[in-house]
Amino acid sequence: MEKGQNLSQIELNQPSPGVSKETGTDNYSTCREDIAEMAIAAIQPCPIIPDYKEPTVSALPIIVQTPAASFCIDGWHFIEQAKADNRSTIRCHIFHIAHHSDTELAIRKAAIRVMPQGGKCSYAELVRNTHRLYRALQDTSDDLVLFSHGGDRRGVGFNSCRENNIRVVLAHRLGKSQTTINKYLQHGDSLNESAMESLVDAVVPKLFFEAIQVQKQVEIARLRSQQKNEAAIVAVISDQVSTWFNESQQSDPPETKTPASPQPPQARQPAGATRPHIPSGNRCPTPRQRVRQAGSGTNDSPVIDPTPTDQEIAAAELKRIGEALIEIADGQERPTPQQVETIRRLILELSTLLQLLTRIGAQEGDGNGGTV
Repeated sequence: MEKGQNLSQIELNQPSPGVSKETGTDNYSTCREDIAEMAIAAIQPCPIIPDYKEPTVSALPIIVQTPAASFCIDGWHFIEQAKADNRSTIRCHIFHIAHHSDTELAIRKAAIRVMPQGGKCSYAELVRNTHRLYRALQDTSDDLVLFSHGGDRRGVGFNSCRENNIRVVLAHRLGKSQTTINKYLQHGDSLNESAMESLVDAVVPKLFFEAIQVQKQVEIARLRSQQKNEAAIVAVISDQVSTWFNESQQSDPPETKTPASPQPPQARQPAGATRPHIPSGNRCPTPRQRVRQAGSGTNDSPVIDPTPTDQEIAAAELKRIGEALIEIADGQERPTPQQVETIRRLILELSTLLQLLTRIGAQEGDGNGGTV
């Protein structure tokens, strides 16, 4: 028999030692995984779902073998190249299922680019892992280009800023946009390992991180304006975030109904007179309020606002401070001593806000700003 003759009739996908993985055998679940040689002539395209435009990042074609045949769900270009090279076999990553279903094959082909092979982690784990990777890339002496697999040797999107290049690597390797990477880094900013692990253990959702982001960033800016060192900032912010989380888990106390007290009659306004405008003075909701409000949609579906950017944080604080000052000035000839003290506090907060605006300007100058 010539080399390669009748290979399609020979089962070549026997696993190499140590590369077989046994799992369940119910319905269409994977009952075995192998990495092994297969006859190219025995491999068929997957039905229903077309091939992806971008080549797979897998080093091997990914095959699902059913009792009917062997189907390539990702990496068909490997098969085509092997045929062009007149090869008779190709090494594959093979998933065995006990029953055949075109629908199951289609689901697997769609999921191969969506569901990670190990399954999905929690949002808190994404935040933690991104932060740890960022620090590891900061500390490494290796060229960052080495970690941008599949990209240009010079590093696609790289510039002279190492922090930006780290974000480029993380975005490429984690399959996220740089905007999303920035969001993960913001959500984990100034949290120590103990606080972060507590959030991971509690499986804290994305909603919580988004709800506290405004107040957290303002608090960080305030501490930095006071020249606090990073260790002190981390300690304060970690304690505060833990407190916010504990508060978010508490049930709201029942409302007590009090009898409505009679209102004094309103004085008649002279003709043409207008009542003085009293600004609402709405402040940013507290972290607990933001968590509650976000879950107040119809059918208890959380209404999640986008994570506020630094620009949105600054705008919200500027509006709050401005409204508070207007409320003091409105209809007053001379502020009371209590109002003078409030003005003094607002000026301090305005100074803190100036620090945040300065940092925003510096980030935009480095090309690291943008919507989160």
